[in-house]
Amino acid sequence: MDLQELQVVAPAAFSDTPAPHVSDRYQHVRTADIVEQMMNDGFTIKSASQQKTQKRTAGNEAFQKHRITMRMPTDNGDTRKLGSIFPTVNIVNSGNWSSTFIMAVGLYRLVCENGMIAPFGAANETIKIRHDRINEDTQAGIQRAIDAAPGLFGFADMCQGTELGTDEVRQFANEAARLRFGVQPEESVDESMIQGLLRVRRYDDAPSDLWSVFNRVQENGTRGGFKVPDANNRMRRVRERRNIVADTDWNQGLWGLTQDWASRLN
Repeated sequence: MDLQELQVVAPAAFSDTPAPHVSDRYQHVRTADIVEQMMNDGFTIKSASQQKTQKRTAGNEAFQKHRITMRMPTDNGDTRKLGSIFPTVNIVNSGNWSSTFIMAVGLYRLVCENGMIAPFGAANETIKIRHDRINEDTQAGIQRAIDAAPGLFGFADMCQGTELGTDEVRQFANEAARLRFGVQPEESVDESMIQGLLRVRRYDDAPSDLWSVFNRVQENGTRGGFKVPDANNRMRRVRERRNIVADTDWNQGLWGLTQDWASRLN
C-alpha cells in the first residue's frame, strides 16, 4: 500500500487540522507525516482502517480514529516455521480527541488464502507519544519497536514448543471466551463460544501447541462467523470485529493471556 492508497482507506490520517470542537490546547498530529517518516526509515504500509462515522458524527470523516499497520524493516529466517509472520508497529490516532497517538508493537501473520492478513499479538508493548514531543518520541518509539522484534519471535517460538493437553486447550479457549465476549466471573462460558474459538480454519492451525491454539482463537475471535447466545439466550452470529478499540483490546488481552500460559507451562 502506498500513500495514495492509504489516503483512500484512512483519509483522517491526512487531516491538517483537528476537529473544530477540540480545545485550543490540543496539539494535532498529522498521522501521514509519521507514516512518511517511518517509510523513510524502511517501514512499509501493510494495512489500514478507519472508524466509520455514525449518524451523530456524520461529516467528521476527516477526524475519525484510524489505525495503520507498518511492517518493520527487519527479517528473521526462523519465522518461516512459524507461518510467515513479521514484526509490525500499529499506529493509532485521531483528530477528535477520541484517541491518543500510540504505537503498538506486535506480530502479523500473512495468511496465503485470499492474501488476508490476520493480526495477532497486536500489542506486546504500547508506546505512547506526547503531542508536544512528537518528533523526539516517535524516533525513540521506532527504535524501541525494532529492538523489541527479536523478543517477539523468541516468545512465538517458545509457544510453538509448548504442547497443550485436550483439557488445557479447552481451558485456554474458556479463558479467552471471557475476554472476547465479556463473560463475568460468576457466569459460565457457553460451549458454543469454546467451540467457535477453537474452530480449525486451516490445516496448519490444527496442532495443539500453544502457538497454534493461540492463532486459532485469535482469528476466530476477530473474524467471527459462528453463533453464540445473546443476553436473551437467542443464538446470534458473531460478526467480524471492526471497531479499532475493541479489536486492539481483544488482541492485547489475548496476547497477555498467552504470556500467562507460557509462563505457567515453562
